[in-house]
Amino acid sequence: ARLRAMPPPHFDEWLRREWYRAALWGGRLQEHPSFERMLLRRTDGAQPRDRAASLERESVGRQPSCWPWLEAPPAPVLYVAGEEDEAYCKVATRLAEHSGVAEPVERRLVRVAVLPAAGHALLLEASAPVAEICHAFASQVLPPPLVPASPPPAEGVRIQARGPEGVDALSARLLPFRLPLTAPLPLARGPPVTERAGVLLLVEGMAADGRAVRGLGEVCPLPGFHSESLDEAAAQLRSVAHRLQGALLPFAVARLDGSMSAWLAAACDRPSKSVSGPLLPSVRCALEMACLHLLAQAANTSIAQLVCCARRAPYQSHVRINGLLARGEASSLEAAADAARAAVDSARPSSRACASGPAVKHAAARMRTWKVKVGGGDPAADGRRIGKLLLGCTALGARLRLDANQAWSREQAATFCEAMQTEWEAGCATLCPEHQRGDGAGAVSAPAPRWTPPALDFCEEPLMARLHAQLPALHAQYGLRHAIDEGALPAAAEALERLAASCATSGSDGASARGGEAFRALQERLGDASCAGLILKPTLAGGLEVSARLADEASRLGKPTVLTSAFESGVAHAHVAMLASVLGGPSIAHGLSTYERLQGDTLSPAFAEAVDGDLVDVPRLQAALDATAQGLRFVNERR
Repeated sequence: ARLRAMPPPHFDEWLRREWYRAALWGGRLQEHPSFERMLLRRTDGAQPRDRAASLERESVGRQPSCWPWLEAPPAPVLYVAGEEDEAYCKVATRLAEHSGVAEPVERRLVRVAVLPAAGHALLLEASAPVAEICHAFASQVLPPPLVPASPPPAEGVRIQARGPEGVDALSARLLPFRLPLTAPLPLARGPPVTERAGVLLLVEGMAADGRAVRGLGEVCPLPGFHSESLDEAAAQLRSVAHRLQGALLPFAVARLDGSMSAWLAAACDRPSKSVSGPLLPSVRCALEMACLHLLAQAANTSIAQLVCCARRAPYQSHVRINGLLARGEASSLEAAADAARAAVDSARPSSRACASGPAVKHAAARMRTWKVKVGGGDPAADGRRIGKLLLGCTALGARLRLDANQAWSREQAATFCEAMQTEWEAGCATLCPEHQRGDGAGAVSAPAPRWTPPALDFCEEPLMARLHAQLPALHAQYGLRHAIDEGALPAAAEALERLAASCATSGSDGASARGGEAFRALQERLGDASCAGLILKPTLAGGLEVSARLADEASRLGKPTVLTSAFESGVAHAHVAMLASVLGGPSIAHGLSTYERLQGDTLSPAFAEAVDGDLVDVPRLQAALDATAQGLRFVNERR
């Protein structure tokens, strides 16, 4: 009953102080390095009343007893418990006593394992031992045909010219597009953008079994952000596409470990066919997109499965995305947040039900994470607006990210933080007054909402580029964590230069991408407690491979990576979503809702068809990408 009546701002602290201090969790759970990430998953989009309803419906006391079924289960059963979870250890002991101790382990229908130094959160505290036990169990009880399929053949795909007539394959493979935006889009640099223009790269090859396969990529530089123009990118892409004809594309490039850079360096530097200058970031990204798609087609699999197999990593079938509100566009979310606050304040049962109108409903219900642009105006007014929005997002069960695009000085950032915190604390005094009551007959036991609120993820690049060394002090004083966005580009450029140099001399596997001055600076920033994560735009950073390299480094340092688009069409969105399915975690929302800003799409079916709420269906994107590539025609096919 207390959880059902709990105001949303209290939920995070209640989990920390009460729920996860219960005996079944053991004594060390909150010290685990992944506890905060687990807590994020528990609170992400959550409402205390909904969690209370789940506990009432699904508590163990309400479930039917399984003991009669376990007397003679129809299939082998594995039961694993942590030794610090006293209640479930008792179940393990009882199961072991009834599982036929005299029988050899491999013949027991119920097998029991108790793991040391772990409580009820086994998948967090003992993920590797649990995986080993489950793998051993599955190996013993599953028939041999269920072992994973063998990896794709080692050779690769031969890229070839199209047709014997000598038709210029170049004109057939570069397909320009132009898509108007739904409304002029204000950016941090330059005038508002009204349309997006780009080029699709369509590459055809021959698989080992003789099938013709196709790969699709996209070049779409964003004015003011990419250093290259569309004309410059298209000219280089035209030259490179011509030079790739006849090259053998190996499956090894799908590891995204430097093998792709080595292959591109060799393919672009074939005798009498060298490309002047390094590959432009948008061109390299388009080439990598098309190459991975080509290999996936040849292997009869998806891009996500191809990459995860090559990297020996898991992938997700669905990717979460965040909503985006540019400067001056937060009205619909603010209206939903205000309605949710009013509902909590007046003790109405459903905050979401208070939102009205299609725009408010969209903001309240579709996305669990929202990115809001700040900076460029009065920092105090920005702070007050975000403080109110944080209260509403907490009541909605939503999360908020800020993006200042390096707009603030240290003093402006301090003004923003002070105004935001003041507004939050004043709102909490109204929204959650019970934490201020003294002990008495009517007192309610509830911890005071903490600053910074869990609903605030981070602020991307709050300080001007030359001031990034002051970010730890800003965090220490105001609790504002930052994410690295533009600050990662020097490390990406350096990594590409070092890869190109090493591949040209030694065929390096890409390890030399680490170690440069910019890379070491990025490592230092990622390792600081004030840094919440890394933001990468693959088309701006220089491709999928360098993005994977930087994301791997962030992961090594315990920081998540958010992949975002630069307002490209659905083809590029699909590729970035598939990379996110391999690199991202289950609670990471990626910046791919920018597809909503375009009036049309190059992808058919459109990217929007694969989106349900804030989840993107990766297999549906793969099917759309395949269908789009097959539907496009080469010049000599048009008759």
